[in-house]
Amino acid sequence: MNEILHAGWLVFPLRVTPGSPRFIPRRQTTTSSLPSLVSMRLGSQLEKKVRIDPPGTPTRVRMKWPARLRKNKHGKYRAGPFVAILTSAGAGGFCGNLSNFSDLIRTGRQMGVTVYVMTPEGLRPGARTVKGFLLNPRAKGPRWVAATLPLPDVVYNRIPSRRHEMRPAEQKALATLSTIPGIHLFNPSFFNKWTLYLHMGRSEKLSRLLPDTVEWKGGTRLDEMVEKHSTLFLKPVNGKAGDGMIRISRLEEGYEIIHQTLRGKQRFHSSDDKLRSKLNALTGDRSYILQQGINLARHRGRPFDLRLLLQKEGTGRWDVTGIGVRVAGGEAISTHVPMGGSIAPIGEVLQGLFGNHASTVKEHLRSTVLEIARHIEKEEGKNLGEMSMDLGLESNGRIWFFEANAKPMKFDEPVIRQKSLRRLIEYCLYLSGYARRS
Repeated sequence: MNEILHAGWLVFPLRVTPGSPRFIPRRQTTTSSLPSLVSMRLGSQLEKKVRIDPPGTPTRVRMKWPARLRKNKHGKYRAGPFVAILTSAGAGGFCGNLSNFSDLIRTGRQMGVTVYVMTPEGLRPGARTVKGFLLNPRAKGPRWVAATLPLPDVVYNRIPSRRHEMRPAEQKALATLSTIPGIHLFNPSFFNKWTLYLHMGRSEKLSRLLPDTVEWKGGTRLDEMVEKHSTLFLKPVNGKAGDGMIRISRLEEGYEIIHQTLRGKQRFHSSDDKLRSKLNALTGDRSYILQQGINLARHRGRPFDLRLLLQKEGTGRWDVTGIGVRVAGGEAISTHVPMGGSIAPIGEVLQGLFGNHASTVKEHLRSTVLEIARHIEKEEGKNLGEMSMDLGLESNGRIWFFEANAKPMKFDEPVIRQKSLRRLIEYCLYLSGYARRS
């Protein structure tokens, strides 16, 4: 059993190895139960002598690291947790969604947790420290400060793209971090649309949520699919935000094809005998799935789908952090906001569609996605801490599963956004053993 004794601040130079750290408890705590000098572990590996100062001890050091102090049943002290956001190297040291990283670091600071950014290049074989980056909490000076830090207790994988994630340096770092004792790595890789489809198909209950879907493979089953469905979608297996999506709609004569990219949309007309060759020209050597189009429910005359954020909370159990509605733009073939989609309040949308049954539909959505999250994690065989899902909803309440994402984008809804940041920190506290237990 671990006992959380104090929350406070670790103070030491940016290079932790030669420095002599100090721990300053918050003012509302007392150090009467602590010796003045303690040998303790910082992060997952680093052992240091730490001086315990009285609460409120002034310091001129600008960088103070929030931490919690705990003692195990053997009387050993630890300070932490240290949470690393893993990303890839880039201009200025690292790349990725810097505003997202900043928000998470600030939330951690408010909750007594040190969060920093690291890249594969900061890992050194056998070292108990890592070279990373801290967010400067003051307005003056550089925004990001390079520092030598303890190896983390928890690693949150935010490598920004599949291309980056498959590079040798990133693969080596992920393999190394997954084998170091005391480090908890979650969400170690992106999902694959086709693999998710296979995962879902292995559950008799969940397979009923899947639209008719086949691998594209140059259109080997195109004739079968166009015979069964008047509208089809080609979706990149490793796609993001609707980029590269293609809609095929049957007309009285031939087919309408709309190819959507971040640069815009292209519209084509194809005869029956030229359809396969035209689609192969658009898809190129990129992997796609071919999927049945769903007659989505509408909000104010436009189709919408649902974006749900699922996260593990402070006890390690899955929960729904929030549900967002994404309404398709006037010319869009998907509901993604970068493609012209817009957001709408879930309560208003469900009430407008289902009236007094809105709460029942919402609860059914919640129970369904929790079951999906648990199933995907089991099938993936990896520790997952969060995922987003795209679901379709028909006007009769039928639910369709479109995809899940292991690296969720920021939700535009402020309430969901703030809750998601706190939940990430709470889950890191749970993984590292620093969560307060009642």
